[in-house]
Amino acid sequence: MPDQSIAYKCPSCNAPLAFDTVTQSFSCDYCGGRFDKNEIEAMTAKAMEILPGELEEPEAEAVWEHNRDEKNEKIFAKDNNLYICPTCGAEVMTDSELSASAFCHYCHSPVVLSGRLSGEFCPDMIIPFKMTKEQALANFDQWTKKHRLFLQKDFTSQKTLEKIQGLYVPFWLADGVVEGNIAADGFKSLGSVRRGDYIYKTESKYSVIRSGKINIDGIPADGSSKADDALMESIEPFDYSEMVKFEMPYLSGHCAEKYDVTKDMVYGRVQQRMIDAAKNEFKASVKGYSRVVYKNESYALRGIRWKYVMLPMWFLSYVHKGKMYYYAMNGQTGKYGGILPVNKLKLALFSFGIPLLIAAALAFLMAIS
Repeated sequence: MPDQSIAYKCPSCNAPLAFDTVTQSFSCDYCGGRFDKNEIEAMTAKAMEILPGELEEPEAEAVWEHNRDEKNEKIFAKDNNLYICPTCGAEVMTDSELSASAFCHYCHSPVVLSGRLSGEFCPDMIIPFKMTKEQALANFDQWTKKHRLFLQKDFTSQKTLEKIQGLYVPFWLADGVVEGNIAADGFKSLGSVRRGDYIYKTESKYSVIRSGKINIDGIPADGSSKADDALMESIEPFDYSEMVKFEMPYLSGHCAEKYDVTKDMVYGRVQQRMIDAAKNEFKASVKGYSRVVYKNESYALRGIRWKYVMLPMWFLSYVHKGKMYYYAMNGQTGKYGGILPVNKLKLALFSFGIPLLIAAALAFLMAIS
């Protein structure tokens, strides 16, 4: 059994603190107290028996350059609790011990306390939640309202809605430099002239050369094998300018999924996305011609710098006849999407039943006329 984790307590009433997505501070639901990041750091330092001054942030560093923070990793390794779903294998971490009745957010099976994660799993950056649970439920209601007649009955029930959860999803963000070279022929039309049955077109030919380096920043790759890629893309983009340095208190009141897809596993996909982005930029610079014929192109990635980040979303899953249906909302912007569990019988009755009733009514009217 793991050691008791540090709980972030209110100095006034000793109740648990949670990160407030509205005020972007830490609040107490019992006495109404609010505390900023520095106050939380001081309390964390005391609990860790580290002087508060030792937790001050280092001098500003390049956002995209990986630089391990040993003190933050130490706090992370001591404070997190790892839970594993024995059914689907999902691994979720929190800043405190869940109750024995906690369920997997994917398949709704009970989760089992497993232990702690080492400091190497400590994220570099995080985008804190800005959207509340109430906003997530309101958007869910708006999303389902116009289709509710055809949905499985309990999909919008209170029992289902109670399972919506604030979840931080692991992502890899990559920066790189792409070197590119283009050799092409560009043509400019000089006009045309008709001579008999023929039209003669004249044009000037130019040699076009492009060579240089392009910085490609913030290419994302999902770090969870469980998260549906199409679902995640439906709620993008996230505003990376609002990322902050990861601190354990941001997990208060929320869960975070442990990455199980390493950066080595997504390297090929990220590399191709960077090269494709650079290719588009190089070709976009070739303009002013009526047509372009590319003769040679070459692109090479000259290194990748990685950041491991947590991105917020509100997540709800629903299981029907062994199939999973999901609803997700971007916890930063409020953009939402998902897959609806349509009741095929209701849809079929609506699609074919009404035309049959109309046909029967017309036949009846014709019979009595």
